[in-house]
Amino acid sequence: MRIAHVAAVLVAAQVAPVALVGWPAPVHAQQVQRLPLAPIPPKGEPVAPFFEGWYRNDDGSFTFSFGYFNLNREQVLDVPLGAENHIEPHEFDGMQPTHFPVRPRRDRGVFSVTVPATFEDVEQRVVWTITTNGVTYSVPARTFSPALQLDYGPRAMGSVPPLVRFDPEGEAGQHVQGVWGEPRSAKVGEPLTLKLWTEEVSVRDPEDLVNQVVDVEVSWFKHQGPAAAVEFEPWQITVAGGTGEATTAATFTGPGEYILRARIDNWDANDSAGGDQCCWSNAYVRVTVTP
Repeated sequence: MRIAHVAAVLVAAQVAPVALVGWPAPVHAQQVQRLPLAPIPPKGEPVAPFFEGWYRNDDGSFTFSFGYFNLNREQVLDVPLGAENHIEPHEFDGMQPTHFPVRPRRDRGVFSVTVPATFEDVEQRVVWTITTNGVTYSVPARTFSPALQLDYGPRAMGSVPPLVRFDPEGEAGQHVQGVWGEPRSAKVGEPLTLKLWTEEVSVRDPEDLVNQVVDVEVSWFKHQGPAAAVEFEPWQITVAGGTGEATTAATFTGPGEYILRARIDNWDANDSAGGDQCCWSNAYVRVTVTP
């Protein structure tokens, strides 16, 4: 069992954390005891940040992938950037989510941080800290463990993350780093149309009998913003065959500065799943919403 999986079990059960080699225990403002098989509370539980793993990039840099687990069954939490939701060193702060929904409660590879080649010394780290419902969790990311090393290569049957664009002729993004769209503006209560173009790519042999046409799912989330709901209609779009256009409308219930994120995945493939850290790409767009 990988260290990350052990940590996930401890967090999900909310027992007193055990110090693991290379994985510092979370810091608690209070210690909550609950039996591992007890029902999940609807509210009052914390959000746990997760270090999903690290990538080695061609230019010598490293990319750390982060996700989270909202331990509440019903409570949606909004934690602004600042003392209760920050990343250290400060130069890497600012890309983490501030909105933690219950759909999904566990979300992987939500954002990434790319660090220079000097982080190969395994002592340097990037630490994400969240305080929610009186409990503080901090998770360190560093290159210390080969078991946590991820790769950009294809899975067993050839699956790789889909390509995604905000313009059919524009720049394509892929993997956890994804792609950014041009900033947009909207008004409270007025739907904002958002379009993405996806392309399913694979290294499968086209002559292979197990080769399959895989649909791509595009799911939209509020990533950052004030504690006001964003409604997507629809929130999830299926792109038949994996290549094509996906359109949704986002309606904001409050003014402010937002970042929206789309997850583009091909999890219908036999060799692709979030728990295996493959295969999806992120797409982000900033939206300024006025009354």
